[in-house]
Amino acid sequence: MAGVNSEDVDSFHTWSADGKCLVFSSRRDDGLYTKPYFTHVDPDGNATKPFLLPQKNPKEYYKKLMKSYNLPAFTTGKVTVGKRKLVNVLRNSPGTDVTVR
Repeated sequence: MAGVNSEDVDSFHTWSADGKCLVFSSRRDDGLYTKPYFTHVDPDGNATKPFLLPQKNPKEYYKKLMKSYNLPAFTTGKVTVGKRKLVNVLRNSPGTDVTVR
């Protein structure tokens, strides 16, 4: 799709249940961390300009987060895990060490 693909390591993508939206991970912003980009696709296959998930300040939010979104996905079900439990699991999970060659 013109305007969606880039030279900056776009990867895993998921379509919304209605087939009108696409979310994919991309390093197009800084070349380092993958972030979730969203686009709407019309019936003719034309996509809108991809955008980051809205935050108060998306550029600053993703810069400080220092996390990669490698497998972004839409969900149609209710999220049943509580915020506190989710935060505890994320904080207490071991990270993955990365080395540079």
